[in-house]
Amino acid sequence: MRSARLRPVSVFLTTLALATTAAVAAPASSAAPRPEPTAFVTVDGHKVVKGTIIGEWGKTADGQAFSYTYTAGDAKPAEAASSAAAAAICSVYISDVGFYGAGSSAYFQWETSHACSGSYGSQKLQTQMWRSSWSGPRGYNSWTGTSTTTSNFIDYGWSVDCNDGGGTYDYYPVMQGYASGIGWGPKTRSDNQLRKNCGTSAP
Repeated sequence: MRSARLRPVSVFLTTLALATTAAVAAPASSAAPRPEPTAFVTVDGHKVVKGTIIGEWGKTADGQAFSYTYTAGDAKPAEAASSAAAAAICSVYISDVGFYGAGSSAYFQWETSHACSGSYGSQKLQTQMWRSSWSGPRGYNSWTGTSTTTSNFIDYGWSVDCNDGGGTYDYYPVMQGYASGIGWGPKTRSDNQLRKNCGTSAP
């Protein structure tokens, strides 16, 4: 059974960029369609794949809580004006989910990041794969999280095994960040979802 694997996002993004460059450089005679080059934007000083869903939340100087989500590369929503004089603010990023391998070796993989600034103590994040059901989304595996840290930026890669042949559903990961002095932020999901025959729960 593959447990959640932790690794820096920067390694994943570099690998993805190199793979994309190699694919674009493939001979024109190749029958496979050429993928679009991966586009990146800078969010809070960090390189993020364009289209990534971002959630932000915090407290203003007078103690009022706020939260909103937006897409990397797009303008922030009108609610973002309330964070201009924030005493503390956090942002979470979750990548699209990918699917790799086949059969009993197949698994889902995604990336999460969490950044905080201002008056806060420590931070952490948690993530979970969700799946569709007739009554709404349900957890495919248990919530998995990081330990708390006083660092202002943390990022990890995660993977969850596919229970191959267990039934076809839509799958997508969600994440949620926490900072002491601010509390838990909104649950943020990946921009995409994958329809796979991976059953009702992770193996």
